[in-house]
Amino acid sequence: MSKKIELNEEQELLVKEVMEELGLKGGKDKRLVSIIGKRTNFDKRKMIVALKRAIIGRPANE
Repeated sequence: MSKKIELNEEQELLVKEVMEELGLKGGKDKRLVSIIGKRTNFDKRKMIVALKRAIIGRPANE
């Protein structure tokens, strides 16, 4: 039971742009980018740094 994260159109476009830039695909990655986006107030540079740290820390099989 995942919780839907409400984003406006501008935030949704930024999430997709960051996902493409980092080569992320799928629902889990989109949810991760959205959550980190909210935490960083959708500051693109802060989002990318936080996402890289999160990606390094997750298990290899996911």
